[in-house]
Formats: sequence, structure tokens, C-alpha cells
Amino acid sequence: MDRLKKLVSWNTNVYCNIWLVDSIKDEFFTTFSCGNWSRRNNKNITSFLPGGDYRDGIVTNEFGPDLAMQMGFYLGLQYTFVIGNCTNTNCDTDGDGICDTPPASGPGNGCAGYRNSCSSDTLSGFSKDMPDLDSNFMSFSGSCTNSFTEGQAAKMQKTLNEVRSIMISGNKCDPPCSENINVSFTRNNWLPSVGDMIQFNSTSSGGTNFQWTVNDQPVGSNSPDYSQSFNQVGNYKVSLRVFNSNQQCFASYSDSVIVGCGVMARFYPDKRIIASKDQVINDSILFTNRSVNAMSYQWWMSSDSSMPAQIISIAYNLNQIFSTPGKYSIWLVAANNGCTDTTGKFNFSVIDPTVDAVIGLGDVECFEQTKIKVSFQVCNHGYAPIPAGTPVSFYEGDPLTDTAKILDTVYLLPSAIQGSCCASFERILNVGRSGLNRLYAVINDDGSSIPVKFPNNSLPESNYTNNIAVAENFQFKAKINPPSATVEYGDTLQLLASGSPGDVYSYLWSESQGLNCTDCANPVFTAGKDNTSEKVMITSSYHCIDSALTVIKIPPVDDYTIHIDSMICAGNNRVLYAFTVENEFKLGIVPNGLMVSFYEGDPHSDTAHLLKPVVALQTDNQKKQISYTGFIDGVVPGNFVAVVNDSSLPAPLTLPSDSLFLEKDYSNNSDSFNYAPFSVFISPSDTTVFRGSPVPLHFAISGDQAISYEWSPSGSLSCLNCPDPIATANYSQQYELEVQNQYGCREKGYGRVNRVTGGRVSIPNAFTPNGDGRNDVFYVMGSQDIKIIRSFSVFDRWGMAVFQEKNVPANDPVFGWNGFQNGKPLLAESYVYVIVIDFKDGSEQVYKGSVLLIL
Repeated sequence: MDRLKKLVSWNTNVYCNIWLVDSIKDEFFTTFSCGNWSRRNNKNITSFLPGGDYRDGIVTNEFGPDLAMQMGFYLGLQYTFVIGNCTNTNCDTDGDGICDTPPASGPGNGCAGYRNSCSSDTLSGFSKDMPDLDSNFMSFSGSCTNSFTEGQAAKMQKTLNEVRSIMISGNKCDPPCSENINVSFTRNNWLPSVGDMIQFNSTSSGGTNFQWTVNDQPVGSNSPDYSQSFNQVGNYKVSLRVFNSNQQCFASYSDSVIVGCGVMARFYPDKRIIASKDQVINDSILFTNRSVNAMSYQWWMSSDSSMPAQIISIAYNLNQIFSTPGKYSIWLVAANNGCTDTTGKFNFSVIDPTVDAVIGLGDVECFEQTKIKVSFQVCNHGYAPIPAGTPVSFYEGDPLTDTAKILDTVYLLPSAIQGSCCASFERILNVGRSGLNRLYAVINDDGSSIPVKFPNNSLPESNYTNNIAVAENFQFKAKINPPSATVEYGDTLQLLASGSPGDVYSYLWSESQGLNCTDCANPVFTAGKDNTSEKVMITSSYHCIDSALTVIKIPPVDDYTIHIDSMICAGNNRVLYAFTVENEFKLGIVPNGLMVSFYEGDPHSDTAHLLKPVVALQTDNQKKQISYTGFIDGVVPGNFVAVVNDSSLPAPLTLPSDSLFLEKDYSNNSDSFNYAPFSVFISPSDTTVFRGSPVPLHFAISGDQAISYEWSPSGSLSCLNCPDPIATANYSQQYELEVQNQYGCREKGYGRVNRVTGGRVSIPNAFTPNGDGRNDVFYVMGSQDIKIIRSFSVFDRWGMAVFQEKNVPANDPVFGWNGFQNGKPLLAESYVYVIVIDFKDGSEQVYKGSVLLIL
């Protein structure tokens, strides 16, 4: 190829040289698969060297899309694909280094339609996954290609600007003048020897003047034809410039004349890579001689495998069989009467074709409980075939140790496996027991010795490190997801049973409360109140059985609370209580037998007093809330605590150890109530008014509601069994109200109305104790100035005291004389009184006089 380029090469710093040839005898994308070679010849070869070497340019055997692709290579582009790779982390460096070409893992699909070989497109800014650019010149899609992307165009422009900017400087595509001159010429000898006369004839048009030069030196005359012989071996540049009257407006053409002795040595091989070795595979390369003017030939060869340079043939063509792998060089010397020419060295490789057997285990599954079904693949990484009958052995344990145990009989491959090819096989091994979970497979092993040592049969290999494969954890295993769970009572849990490896034939769940099916893969479990476990037995499609268990914890969900609704007096230190018990859990109920205790004082202290009786609730186990009433005797006012779910042991209380039913929260199991007795209060409780003034009486009740009222004393009250009577007495008096609630609890309240007169002191001089309710009592009346009657004495006519009181209030007949002595009425006559009164102003006064008792 270099010799071709030397024939003619324009200035590579200014021009892109394109050489059009009949064919290119190289190879690319050469592959070997399943015993067959695939060899493809290039249509184009591109070189673009920064220094502008004469070899810089494109060699092609056709124009069109392939030439456009080579021009892309010339200007710095790469294929839009990377074989088997979709990496797209950085689009400036990954793939073809162009960000607007989506990644692809292989050549385009030609004209057959779009494909999408990578899914990593969005990593470089594409909004969605894009199809491969099959129409792009750099996609290697063939005749359907017709475009470059904007990113590719920018890359080519950058290459020109940075590597060969002189190619686009100036106006190289503009004609230098208006004259249309075309220049070319022919010659009659394309392979001249020293001294040969060569005739050059112009085929130009548009010009009348001709200037011939050899190696840029003017020769000949102003003539369209020129002839010359060359006396020395060399490479001569012959040029023709054609112009009219203006020598600055011209066209030129150059040709390289290679002058030698007349002989040119040439050849080409039919293959550029082979695999060959004696006693394995013998392959050959045919070297076709295309030398010119030669009469004798010497084929020379050397290698890196101890073969020095030497002549191996003097035949015209060479068909060489290679017995030893290595890196070889071959060249041809052609001669004719002392004139010789030598080709450049052709370097090629002969690969070692020796078998390289590799085994891999695929699906390994339990079979009928005591057997193993094995799918395995044998690949040949060599070039020579692996023969039929090659042994494969299976072991329990590492075959490279003396503890390994061979399983069943040795398997013999039923057919040959060609080079660079794979084949799949299947076998059922009779293990004789269940539970084997590690299996070793060994290719090219006849099972004759343990531990295994290679080689141990007649088939040699290039590599024995890949002859063993191992599979683990292939026993059929049942699984339940989740393997454990914690759920609340009433919740549902989806159980997912599975078995692997392989397919499942059947499922069988243990009989259990809460499952909606027992022969399905994914039953729904509904939680009860107790912890449980669910077991499934799974049978594979190969009749292997395994079971799995899931443990389901159901923590206490019930949460009992109590509220004391009321504590009401029921008489004689007896209390009627009412409380409400509720289960706060959304699906909970109040169970039969749940205990409720009442304590006087803090039940968590040892000073608390447990009251009797303790209540054991009687329920139908259906309600989440119930209300209850009952009586407790011997209750005095104070703070009481009710506790639900209490075993009623003596204080102090310790939950949950003292509880009978499990709960999730024991902090809300009690409620306190400050019990106040049933009481009545009269308003006004103590007031002072003038005699005869009406005074409305009112009352207030605590601890309950009254259902009956009874006022006393009668006489001065407007009513006795109404809520609000009016008192109209002329003297001071204490009033009493007795009330009763619906449970028979009776209580009394008192209120006093003090009556005063308008004068400072008023003492009657007569009274009539005849029981008619009018003027029956002799007592002191007066104003509010009276603090107290310190002493009040009455004497008969003999001076004997018949009545005495001390430190009593005025205006109250209760503290006056009713005309009796020692319970007997006295005679109607006049009596003497002596009264000592203290006043609020601090003064004291003695009142003496007589009063007439009238019957």
C-alpha cells in the first residue's frame, strides 16, 4: 500500500489524497465461530497523520457512502457504536465521543429498519431512549447511510482547524482566473528501467502554452508532447503546466515516474490469520505472486518461535502449511538477469488451535428428592474440535481434594464440539440421598482418580484451569414472605409462598385458624388474639418437597379504660356508683369476667383501702363499651379510685402483674372521683330584718338532686314542701329544710331570720301562754343595737326565780319564758323580771319591771 501511495501523492498538508483502486486485499472483522472462519476485506483505508506524511489520505475501491464514512475517519470521527458496550456516563469520552449520537452496541441494521441496541441514551441528555442512527455515515449501515449529525460536523471542523488548518485557509476552491483550463497527460511506459525512453502526451484542453518540468526543473519545449529517458534508478516527478497569455492563470498536473531495473516484486495472501499446529489442525496460507518482469523468485520467512530468516520456496506462488504456532514474517525477492526487487515484510500470526474445553453449570435442580437434574454447557475456546465421547464427571465435594466423591457414572459427550462453539446437555444424577446442595462438574475427566489431576486422558488442552464448574444452593427450598410478622388482632396479612429453583407443583398449608385457603400459593391470614405460626409444604414440578414456617406475633391490642360517671349517697354511709368501661381497641370488646375494683386512697400505695364488693363484669363478649351501677357500704367523703382489669389483690396495685387480661397499655386503667356527701344549704343562712317583713328562703343541694322537700317550723312559712317558701314571722326564728334524693338519702339544712324592732329595747308587760300561737312567750325584743342578752331572770312574788337564761339573742321566743316552771304552768299573776343587756356600742343596761301572765 505504501508503494502505491509513493506512485503519486499530492501535498498532504494542502490536499486530502484519495486513491481509487480495484480492490484491497486485507482483512478486518475476522472471526472464528463453530469451526468456521469469517473473513471480510476492507473497501477503504484511511490515514490522517498530524505531520502530513505522504501516506496520509484515503484508499478506496468505490465512491459513495463508504467514502463519506472514510472521510469522517479522516477528519477525526469514530464509529457511532462500540461492540457490546452501551457505556454513556460521559458522552464527550464514551462511545464515539459525540453527544448528539445515541449510544449503540453494534453496527447499524442496514436497510432492514431501525433498532435500539442501548437503553442508556438519557444519561447524555436525550429526553427519551432513542433508536440507533442507522442512517448515519459512521454507523456502518451500508448504502442506506446519508447524513452526519451537527455534533459530528463540529468535530470534523475542529479537526481541520487544529490538525490541518492550512487545508481550509485561503480560497482554495475558487478558480484563480476566468479561463477554463483542464490539464492531464499520459505516458507509454508505467514501469521503466534505467535508459528506457518514455513518451509523455498531453490530453489537456483550454490552453495554448505548455511547460514541462522534471523534479520542478523546466525541460523540453512549448509542446504538448515530451519524451525523456532516465539514467538512474529513482523516483521522478514529471509535471505539466498549461496556460494562455497570462502565465498566472494556469492548470497543472503531476505524475511520479519510478525508475528501476525493470522488476517489481508483489504478492498478496488469501488469509491474514490462521490457527495451525501439527497433530491438532494443519492450515495453510496461499501467497499469490503478482510480480512484474521477474524470472526467478525467493520466498523468505522468519518467526518468533526459533525460525531464523530463511528461503522456504522458489516457486512462483507459495501455499505454505504451518506446523508451529507463532508470529511470522514473509517477504518475496523477485529477480531478472541481475535485477532484483524485494517486497516489504508481511507480518501475520499463526494461533495455537489446541482444544480449550470449558464447562459451565446452568440449571441444577432437585429431582425426585434423591436425584439431581443438571443442565450444563461445554464450550470450546480452542480451534480444534472436542471429540464425541469426551468424558464429564460429577462430584460431591471439591474434585481437587481427596475428600471428593464421584456421583453416578461418567457422562460421555454424544457429539463433537467445534472450535469457538458451545453445546448444552442435560443429565439426571442419582445421588442416593436428599439434601445435596453443592455439585462439581469436570470436563475432560474420566473419573479414574481422586483428587483429579490434569491431563488424565488422551485429549490435550491448552488450558486446564477452566475445566471445573461448581453449583451451590440448588436444593428445592420453600419460602414464605414474610418469614415473620407482627400484626394486630383483626388485621389481614398477605402470605406469599414460593419454591425455587424450578417450578412449583403444589402448595399445602397446615390446618390453621385464620387462613382463607390451604392449597394456594398466597393465602390471606386474618389475625386472632394469640401468637401463631403458619407452615406450608411445597412440592416442585420434579417432585421434591420442602416446607417453610412463618412466625406471626400478635401483641396485646386490647386497651381497657374506666370512667367513674357518678358516686351518689344512698343513705347510711352507702353510695351508689356508676362507671363506664371501654375497650379502646377498634375491634375490641369488653370481656366477660373483667374485674373492677374501688379503692379509698391511692391504690398504688400500701395505705389504700380496697372496698367491697369487687365487681366481675357479666357481658355477652360483643360490646366494646358497657356501663355499670352498684352499691358500696361504709363510704365517707373523700377521694376514690376505680381500677379496671384488677385482680383485686390487696394494695399496693401493680399492673400488669395484677391484671387478668393482657393489654397493650396499663397506664389508663384507672379513674379517680372526689366523693362529696349529699348536702343542703339554705339561703339566707343568717339574716336580720324588721318584724313582719317577708323573707324568701332558698336552698342549694350538692351530691345529687332532691325529689322531696320538708320545711319547718310551720306557722310563719308560706309552704312546707315547696322549694322556695316565704318566712313572715314577727320574731327571730331558725328554719329547717329536710331533703331526700331518689335513693333515700336524707339531709337537713338550716337558716336563721333575726327579727328586730324599731326601738332600742321593747319588753312586753303581759303575755298569754295558752298555746294559740299568739303572744305565748315572754321575750325581749329590740333593734340591731342589741349585742346579746347577758342575763334574763323572772321571779314570782315571793322572790323565787321561775325562769333564767344567759347569753341569748333578742327577738327570739325560743329564748323567752313560756309561763312554765319545771314543765308545769304557773298561776296567772304578776311576775318580776331583771334583764341585763349588752349593746354593740359596748354599753350595758339593766332593765327591771313586771310582766302579767294571763291565762
